[in-house]
Amino acid sequence: MNKIVLVIIALICFIGATVMYVIGSDPSHLSELKDYWYLPIPLGIIALFGLVQKKQPPVE
Repeated sequence: MNKIVLVIIALICFIGATVMYVIGSDPSHLSELKDYWYLPIPLGIIALFGLVQKKQPPVE
């Protein structure tokens, strides 16, 4: 995948998890968000691993 796309995916995941936690912490009817704020984090970590992995040359 393109490195820029992976950076965007990782940022969206980590920012989304933060926003879910903050909105869920406020006393509102969206308190369920605080229960599941950590769910986007594994996708963000996988995207970061995709950024640091080296491309292998094609086998001929």
